[in-house]
Amino acid sequence: MKEIKQYNFAENCFDVLRLYSAFYVMTLHIMRHVRLQEVSHIFDWWNGVVVLFCISGFLIPASMERSKGIWDFLKKRVLRIIPSMWVCIIVGIVVAALFCGFVLDKTFVKWFIGQLVFIRDLPQPDFISSFGIGNFQANLWTMIFTVQFYIITALIYRFIKNRRLWVWITVLAVSMLLNLAVPYLQEILPETGRLIVSHSCISYFYIYFAGWFMYRYRDKILPVLAHTKILCAVLFILRAMYCEKFGVRIGEYQDMVQIILLCMLTIGIGYSFGKIRFKFDLSYGLYLYHMIIVDIFVQTGLVGNMKYVIAVYALALLCAVVSHYLIDDTITRLFTKNPVKSSDTPLAPEPSPAADDSESDF
Repeated sequence: MKEIKQYNFAENCFDVLRLYSAFYVMTLHIMRHVRLQEVSHIFDWWNGVVVLFCISGFLIPASMERSKGIWDFLKKRVLRIIPSMWVCIIVGIVVAALFCGFVLDKTFVKWFIGQLVFIRDLPQPDFISSFGIGNFQANLWTMIFTVQFYIITALIYRFIKNRRLWVWITVLAVSMLLNLAVPYLQEILPETGRLIVSHSCISYFYIYFAGWFMYRYRDKILPVLAHTKILCAVLFILRAMYCEKFGVRIGEYQDMVQIILLCMLTIGIGYSFGKIRFKFDLSYGLYLYHMIIVDIFVQTGLVGNMKYVIAVYALALLCAVVSHYLIDDTITRLFTKNPVKSSDTPLAPEPSPAADDSESDF
């Protein structure tokens, strides 16, 4: 293991971890709906969504610091995630219509607008419900929380950035308490309140804020995490085994202790293998498009065989490549004054504020 004697933000391998997150989500959906079997419970321990939220929390504050202001920051975040997501939604609708027919009515219009603005719980049109697994692009459930993370960053990060340690500890503690309070809020609130809670990021914000915390105190925390990642991994596995054996879980979504250990492990690993950068980021495209491919295979009955699993991976990768060149590159050319190579554009993988102005995330 390479010893980190001096902090260097650019020397990370978050591109690899982001790709892992995309493959984690893909694998869950492919195994459940195409292979027709559940993945091992051990795979569930290493939650790719947690890894993604933590990396976002660690990297997005750096993007905020490099931005000229709130609107500049939000503009870059919107350009990074919205165009590709909207195109994916439209492609998904077109594919569903080809298989199940298309009906333009008030239900469709209301539902379609809801998809574009991250309201996913509206009644689905019949032709959408009849396609694939019947849950339109189920993988996009994280996007509403990602957008909320960005808005919260724009509103409060600069306010607390230079506050004392006790303020940061207090915010982290409050965010964890909010996670614990979610089940009780769901019980006591009226229906509207329950909907607001279920669509808010309060169950997940402490994961994102843990990334903030490690970024804010990176000079002190990073060397420790890089040297103790094996200990974190051991503690994480022991905690996961304990929770599984005794049916214990603290908090919503996943056990809070496991999540904090996984966040520490993620950042520690991210700075333990030097600088590993990809020329361009396919993780977002894989994340977006794999569910359309899964739905096609389910709709056509091509399930239950490993050759179909391999085919879904290959087609999802092809879609991600096409999306990169047709959508990401187009947005870069339109909104970047001095286009440069892919690895240096605002839409490329997020390497470091010290190296360039990259800020990829999803």
